[in-house]
Amino acid sequence: MKNKVTGELIRLSARQLRRMKLSEARARELARDVERLNGVALAAAEAGDFNDEPARFSAILLRLRAPESRR
Repeated sequence: MKNKVTGELIRLSARQLRRMKLSEARARELARDVERLNGVALAAAEAGDFNDEPARFSAILLRLRAPESRR
């Protein structure tokens, strides 16, 4: 991903959008999760077509998830 999701971005978003105060550690944890999810969502969007069935998006996300999370 070109622009990295940072803990600072998460902290600013939480404060401005949700009126929440996050610790730096928690913001870093969330940043890793958001960056991974955003990357997979972008890849799924590129793999799909505008006219695809909506359920296909979920199937693509499952296919793209990290190998270590597969069971």
